Amino acid sequence: MVAIVIRCLIIYILLTFSMRVMGKRQLGELDVGDLVSTLLISELAAIPIDDPDIPLLNAIIPILLIIALEIIVSTIKTRSTLVKKAVEGHPVYIIYKGRLLKDELIQNRISVNELLSEMRGQNIFDISEIKYGIIEQNGTLSFFKNSDTEFAHSLIIDGEMMTNTIKRVGAEKEVERALKKNDQKSILLMTINDSGKINIIKRKENGS
Repeated sequence: MVAIVIRCLIIYILLTFSMRVMGKRQLGELDVGDLVSTLLISELAAIPIDDPDIPLLNAIIPILLIIALEIIVSTIKTRSTLVKKAVEGHPVYIIYKGRLLKDELIQNRISVNELLSEMRGQNIFDISEIKYGIIEQNGTLSFFKNSDTEFAHSLIIDGEMMTNTIKRVGAEKEVERALKKNDQKSILLMTINDSGKINIIKRKENGS
């Protein structure tokens, strides 16, 4: 019994450390890679607790390896837009200016019932109240109502052009003009709101 308690304490400390190192948020905010790592770690942690005959190292070494891989992948994602795009994808509009984009719903395998359920979970009971609906990179749904302040569409994020958004909002000329004055990689964030106001934040302005 004492051995099991000690094992639980060691695994608890290791898991707490791993979650802190990987900077995890609540489960609904995890992207695919984060979720896979979290599930693997939880399964590995349970093995030596369920079976006292299994050495602790059989769980500790794989958990530390997953932590290392998670840190390496996260570092690569911050430096490579191609890797970031492949791993995380992009936010996708499913409602644009009050219009439900049925093709995007089908492509992302979201039923109307699921959409309505998510709306109710966010205290929205009439789809006509929604101006924009977005599937975020982690799979959660965000809604922006007609009564809210003006929405800012992200055109460039971390030096990467959001091609679908640029086409959707018709901001090709604005992006072209911005890139004549700025190197694309130097732009941390470029947005345009519904009134056409452009906002550009450059990397050097953020000390990065």
